[in-house]
Amino acid sequence: MPPLEAWEKVYIDGEDFLEDTHNKMGCVVCHSGDNTAEDMESAHIGLIADPSEDNCNTCHREIFEKNETSLHTTLSGFISALEARGGNLEEGSPLATAFENHCQQCHLSCGQCHVSRPDEAGGGFLSGHEFKSTPNMKNNCVACHGSRVGDEFLGENEGVPKDVHRKKGMQCSSCHGQELHGSGELAESRYHTTTAVSCTDAGCHDDLYDTADSNPQHEQHLEDLACQVCHAVDYKHCYSCHVSIDEQGIPCRTSEPSVMDFKIGLNPLKSAERPYDYVVLRHVPTCPDECVYYGENLLPDFDAQPTWKYATPHNIQLNTPQNASCDSCHGNAELFLTEEDLRPGEVEANQGVIVPEIPNPSY
Repeated sequence: MPPLEAWEKVYIDGEDFLEDTHNKMGCVVCHSGDNTAEDMESAHIGLIADPSEDNCNTCHREIFEKNETSLHTTLSGFISALEARGGNLEEGSPLATAFENHCQQCHLSCGQCHVSRPDEAGGGFLSGHEFKSTPNMKNNCVACHGSRVGDEFLGENEGVPKDVHRKKGMQCSSCHGQELHGSGELAESRYHTTTAVSCTDAGCHDDLYDTADSNPQHEQHLEDLACQVCHAVDYKHCYSCHVSIDEQGIPCRTSEPSVMDFKIGLNPLKSAERPYDYVVLRHVPTCPDECVYYGENLLPDFDAQPTWKYATPHNIQLNTPQNASCDSCHGNAELFLTEEDLRPGEVEANQGVIVPEIPNPSY
């Protein structure tokens, strides 16, 4: 192979890519184009800039087929939430246009986790053309999930320590592995996937139920409280997101300043996997006129879904203000989501998650 030209080094980062398995296939196997052409313009006819949308299945068929059901690919979390509120996402509808402008940009291809940063985060190679089997925590995961989960996990919310798992050096991929590729089954949200991560997964806290009798709080509450109720601390809540197009024609969004708080509510996703009576809830940034820029009343059944949703904050601590003693939680109305915490337009939507009666103190 002749010496690398300067422009080639920019894209394949010197000699590193030459040792990569993907280099042995040649450029056109993934990117198409014409490798027999003598000039760059002709060679790039038919070039596919991001071939991972379609071509990774040539070698990684099993993963690729599962990935077709991944929430990163289907965006079904957005879709199910909009449709549950009565949104019409049929092609050509105003809401479908809003979805294309503001939600579709979160769709990820294989390469945006394993070769480059996500397009939504500005793109750009991580290490030239070198493929990473594990996404980079800060350049991939936190690049998209930074404002809430990333800040919590890394301890970047003022006055709130980083997650205890991060203190031990763990990264996103330490817990979140192959389930990111999907389970092979379509799911409406991350909490409905059969491969969702749990604190009691084998290898971590899988002995909680076996050792509960050595911890009175665990013995009493493992069945009725989600782990985060006792072990999370203040986390971020967002309100009143509005999407629109700015003066330059670029899709944009605005919202009120975020709020740090901690709220316990009733479990809206009760199941055999999540039997808890009480869970931690997060206020999501939606509001009835979120998409009003595109048309009136695009979410006619807005109250069909709560604005306080099931949450799993990534700021876990062993000791927290609410688990300092029984009465740090019992009888402490500030911790529980009640009707007084709701804004006038969301009272009806959240009737199923507010706590009607605060647990009595122990005295």
